[in-house]
Amino acid sequence: MKRYIIAIYVCCCAVLCSCSKDDKLPDIRPTATGEYMDVRDGNTYGWVRIGDLEWMTENLKYQVNGLPYYECEYDVLGGYYLYPIRSQILDTDFEADYEKYGNFYTWEEAVENCPEGWRLPTDEDWKNLEMALGMSARDADAEGWRGNREATLLQQGAEGTGMALLLGGEVASTAAYDVGLFWSFVGVYGYYWSASEVEDNGLQTATVWFRKISAHYTNVYRGAVTLQRLMRVRCCRDAGK
Repeated sequence: MKRYIIAIYVCCCAVLCSCSKDDKLPDIRPTATGEYMDVRDGNTYGWVRIGDLEWMTENLKYQVNGLPYYECEYDVLGGYYLYPIRSQILDTDFEADYEKYGNFYTWEEAVENCPEGWRLPTDEDWKNLEMALGMSARDADAEGWRGNREATLLQQGAEGTGMALLLGGEVASTAAYDVGLFWSFVGVYGYYWSASEVEDNGLQTATVWFRKISAHYTNVYRGAVTLQRLMRVRCCRDAGK
């Protein structure tokens, strides 16, 4: 009986050790790092090189027309209404949000306003980053929550990948109900535009690919959305530029 109990104990320990080993994150470090100053406004961004791309390690702060998002009104219905940003959280400190998480952008603004030499990442750029962090090509091409630990790696700071991707939320349009644009999910989800439109989506409205990470999941969401919202922006460029 004692030998039976000991055997069970040894097997359990082996399983636990195996799980612990399997759950350990891979040690992925950038192959180069540096800083870039945006001459348009003087903001300085760190960058890391992962694979064949260099990514900013902070969300873009450039102010379109010289205004942060919380002082703008957005034409989300193609000329019908102008909406200011609202929040369901009382006493929202938009200025502190901007300083921590960067500016919000419409898709068109995101495509047009990365600094010279940088770009809004395409869907393929995001896939290449995810695969450099260990995601399979099959998962990278899928929709929904994909991969395994890539979102955790994307959120690492100097101790790992250096990407430091943030849970900066989004501003979603509720224009169909005539109540405007709402700032939401900050600290819970991070929403990031891609530059790629979805081809042959079967809809009359354009849709684009985006990425989402969550405080509760270790994988990365890839999906398509319409343009009636604001998201944060990470800029990238080809390595060595």
